[in-house]
Amino acid sequence: MTGSFTIRAWAPADTEELGEVFRRSVREVASKDYRQAQIEAWVQAPGEITAWAERMKNRTTFVAEQNGSLIGFIQYEPPDHIDMTYVHPERQRMGVASALLAALENNARERGVKLLNVEASVTSRPFFERHGYIVLTPQIVQAQGQDFLNYRMSKRLP
Repeated sequence: MTGSFTIRAWAPADTEELGEVFRRSVREVASKDYRQAQIEAWVQAPGEITAWAERMKNRTTFVAEQNGSLIGFIQYEPPDHIDMTYVHPERQRMGVASALLAALENNARERGVKLLNVEASVTSRPFFERHGYIVLTPQIVQAQGQDFLNYRMSKRLP
């Protein structure tokens, strides 16, 4: 279903709208797997808009755009780390995350990367498993005073 949206590189003007995609995705999608206190800590993690913009600028970020609106994004932190993958709650299960991941994996291959790693949330673990990532270990990470279960996962790129 990639015909209804496009994947492109991040631009600075995207920053604020991607912050909203992030917050809505956490609050409306990940909330089924985490407590309210965790959700509120999670949405605060990126900080102010300037910190968010710096984070975007310092990573390879791909965005999904549909009819002029941003509906998802994924970040690649060289040399081998997938940093963030979020899709707007109203665009779930439409192939957006899969298209974003394919763009990231293609970019990593072009850079000569042979193995990608991700720290997947409870919510995103099944998505990454469907795309060939394997769980290396569960782990507890902290953000804003809250403990979160996530999974270190990896995939060998062909």
